[in-house]
Amino acid sequence: RYVLRRPPGATAMMTYRPRAGESQVTVTLTAEAETTSFDYGEPPPTDLELPVETRLLESGFAYVRLTDFLDNQALTVQLWERLMATLNRESIPGLVIDLRRNAGGSGFLADQLAAYFFDEPLELGRTGRYNPALGAFVVDPREVDRFYLPEPELRYRGPVAVVVGPDCASACEFFAYAMTLQDRAAIIGHYPTAGVGGSIGLVRMPAGQLFQFTNGRAVNMEGEIHLEGKGVAPTVRAPVNEETLFAEHDVLLAAAVETLQSRSDAPTGP
Repeated sequence: RYVLRRPPGATAMMTYRPRAGESQVTVTLTAEAETTSFDYGEPPPTDLELPVETRLLESGFAYVRLTDFLDNQALTVQLWERLMATLNRESIPGLVIDLRRNAGGSGFLADQLAAYFFDEPLELGRTGRYNPALGAFVVDPREVDRFYLPEPELRYRGPVAVVVGPDCASACEFFAYAMTLQDRAAIIGHYPTAGVGGSIGLVRMPAGQLFQFTNGRAVNMEGEIHLEGKGVAPTVRAPVNEETLFAEHDVLLAAAVETLQSRSDAPTGP
């Protein structure tokens, strides 16, 4: 979707042949602001997807797609814990987590699903709220996002590769960020996540419309903005070039498998 995107007004040269046997023609194209081509080929969810969808790859690694953090939370956790138990019982040597089409949802749920890969109750960050009287964002030091660890037998300690893209937004980015702590997982992608991680407010508009905006400044434990405007960047960045653009296989999944193969000597059991 991004290979031909340019800022509005930018120009590019294109050479093409109108018909077989005719001479080549070179033209100058000017980029316009439009969304039709950007959205083409991206089918919307069908609502038939489970929040946690899994399969075993030919490589022997497990694959899980987290579709969102909006679905039934009890179901999501049950499916997640079933996956964790299976990974440990079957000694699966590595896990690919696909977040490429995850629009977010519950930030708390996202944080706690990431906790299944850690053995320490880490502190993850805080949220600042704007105080008009002070003219500044204020962070309550008593409010800290943190891991609440599951039982040891449900923690997976094998290598993990997290596949991201610009459609990983909001709570999805909090999950991806949590997986970067202690270098727990490799982050695989062409591009960073959306860069919209923060608390939201909703305003009801006429004709049943809703206006959503960021109303909380999410920061890490050092008080730095860590997601808004920047997202979670890949630690293993797959190039966007002619070879990857026209590849008939999933380039990012292949990069994730290759990364796990280089790390799969780590223990997987509890």
